[in-house]
Amino acid sequence: MEEGSSTDDISKIILESYKDIITILKAAGSSKRLVMLGYFLKGPRSFSFMLDRLNIKRTTINHHLDLLLRSRLIEKEEWGRYQITQAGVEFLSSIINAYQLINNEFQDEHEKILNEWPEWPDFLKVPRLINENKVSIPALYEGGWNSYISSITGVLNFLGVQHDYIYISGITGYSFLVSIPGMIRTSLIKERNPNEAWKHIYRGTESFGWGLKKWEQKRNQPGKWNIIGEDLDLALKVFNQIKEIIDNYDTPIILFGIHGAGFGIINGYRNDSYLVSSYYRKEGREEVPVRFDQLRILDKFIYYYFEAKQEKEETEIIEKKALERAVELAKGTRLSNGGYNVGAQAYDFWTYMLENGNDEGIDIFGNSLLGIYYFDAKDVASEYLNRLSRKYKNSPQGFNLSEASKNYRDAKIHLEKFTVLFPYFEPENGQLTRENRKKGAEILKQVKLCELKAIDNLETSVDKWV
Repeated sequence: MEEGSSTDDISKIILESYKDIITILKAAGSSKRLVMLGYFLKGPRSFSFMLDRLNIKRTTINHHLDLLLRSRLIEKEEWGRYQITQAGVEFLSSIINAYQLINNEFQDEHEKILNEWPEWPDFLKVPRLINENKVSIPALYEGGWNSYISSITGVLNFLGVQHDYIYISGITGYSFLVSIPGMIRTSLIKERNPNEAWKHIYRGTESFGWGLKKWEQKRNQPGKWNIIGEDLDLALKVFNQIKEIIDNYDTPIILFGIHGAGFGIINGYRNDSYLVSSYYRKEGREEVPVRFDQLRILDKFIYYYFEAKQEKEETEIIEKKALERAVELAKGTRLSNGGYNVGAQAYDFWTYMLENGNDEGIDIFGNSLLGIYYFDAKDVASEYLNRLSRKYKNSPQGFNLSEASKNYRDAKIHLEKFTVLFPYFEPENGQLTRENRKKGAEILKQVKLCELKAIDNLETSVDKWV
């Protein structure tokens, strides 16, 4: 665009070429791709450089690079490196200029309001006065797509229990659970389980030698994202309770509703906001405080913390009980109810929804989120069982533990195909077409077969355990 172009000229180009412009905006409209462009501004970069910095799969980086190439924001250089184009430099310069202009206007407006209303509470006039407290050693969100296990792992590590996401997933049994509510929509599917399933998971969580304290209360207006009215008072009550726990016990809390209906770790508070460690850490994003009334919950407030150390059983007893718990959760026959489909039969419901569900009961992002979530779960289950099979390789249960690990690995391979069909990182590139729904359903049928074989081997392992 030439300097001095009139608004009429700009409007004409937008109206005539908006589809092409949107393609370029989408190419830069991903946090990962924007970070990549930031690196390219400093000079040509190789594929391996991006692989080291971004901590994502090779196929995903290839996809990001392909979109940037097609939009002509970058180009290939010799020796397999990539560099930003002149058009890319000018495009990013325009974005930053607009960002700085908007940010400066916001700051000016904020300062004006504070000057006009000097009687406002002092804590709103940041940084004039800050009411803040943090735990002495912050717990860090550790792990994968299961935000409960990632948060539990971080807090247990804070308490000196040095186990990783995979082992804690296996001991709690969570990685073996398949639980799908009656609608496959984004806001409803992730980590929503029947109460009986949670009871198993809580028992597994306490296997590590700490008693889990849980507090929950139903919302007055369930089903609505916005926290208003009596729920606003309830949200403030929860905030004050968590503040008191941090002040008195110097321990992190696990709270639901952080950054989009997931669990996160509360390491402190600042004025009216939680200081958190969340899945933002997993994605390499900067953590931001979450205001007490900005939690994303549909039905109830819930938080946990580890209250007191308790007697811990021998490791082999813990691992046998964990395997029994895994069978119970994987089978799910006694956990399904009207609102949830649990166990291998949950794949039947998921398949049915893909083949026959209407638009009100299923969405593209719901499938992409479920796909990546259970891909992670099968990967974890396979690795956990592989560790056990090596540990007990000379015991009768060793062979079937190894076979179950292979079964879950096969399920993971099938689910990886599902994540390609319904990509989580780029949901706009997946389509809920009749063809894709049919392909997805066929993949899930194969996943179920692998899962059934795994359950048989898990049960045999329990029977053979000595």
